[in-house]
Amino acid sequence: MADLVDGRGPSRGTDGDFGSPYQGLPLLYHLSFLHDLLNYSTALLWLLAYVALMLKVQRERNAYGLSFQSLFALVWVEVSNVLLILCLLVYHNKPIHAEFFIVDCSSALISLAAFVYINRYFSSTYESQRDNFGKRFCRLLCGKLCVDKFSWLFLYLVAFIISCPMFFLRRSKYAAPLAVIASNGSFRLFALTALSFWECFNDSVLALALVPQLFMFYNKRPRKVTNLLGTFVALLFFARICAFLYWLTFTWFHTSEPTGRGIHLLTEALNILILLDFLYHYIRAKLAGERDISLPI
Repeated sequence: MADLVDGRGPSRGTDGDFGSPYQGLPLLYHLSFLHDLLNYSTALLWLLAYVALMLKVQRERNAYGLSFQSLFALVWVEVSNVLLILCLLVYHNKPIHAEFFIVDCSSALISLAAFVYINRYFSSTYESQRDNFGKRFCRLLCGKLCVDKFSWLFLYLVAFIISCPMFFLRRSKYAAPLAVIASNGSFRLFALTALSFWECFNDSVLALALVPQLFMFYNKRPRKVTNLLGTFVALLFFARICAFLYWLTFTWFHTSEPTGRGIHLLTEALNILILLDFLYHYIRAKLAGERDISLPI
């Protein structure tokens, strides 16, 4: 999720690859600031989502209904994204632009600060027995061999499995053939390939990050989600919509196309599809004037 777009520096949800240049200028090349607005909108919606989350824990004085697995996954994605961008900037010897701090660093700091705060002051109200997404599936797969305290790693295992075909499909110039790396023994080739896989893994974790949260919602009786917690998830959904549109319209504004664009579109679409059912019930509840969100049994 890190990229150098037209040599301007890092941009949220991009992949560090310059990609293929186009013949002539794109249709909206001179209006590229409009495309940047989608990038900033993603960060703004992310911020508003965490504002809703902090209001929830402050007003209710508890973390009921909140998945710490999802919160940690969101922190992982944002912090990992910042580190990935820094690695790419160092490799390409590119300067750090303000957009990196405004979009990427701010999102990472917000996510990290919220997680640390909630974990410190409200962990006693954390419903760990209900936040059992990984535990449920680990027991299904491993039976008695499942170790409950490591079950939270299940999400990252699934993300790793998803990222493997993504890595081979994305056609990044960074991803040298594995046979070449083995025969060459070049650390440089290995590092570039590792960066490419790292990006695929980040995208996969982001796509799955809210699955444990939805799992908590749908395994509760009665299936009611409080207003602010529902708003937190809904705003993250709209942030993913902005990210999807950013990639969809990329070629309208820029003179080159990152090779990972198709993979980013795929993972953002997966993220949206995962959240779509919840958003439908969220909007329906708001249109009906209901404060809490009722989910079907």
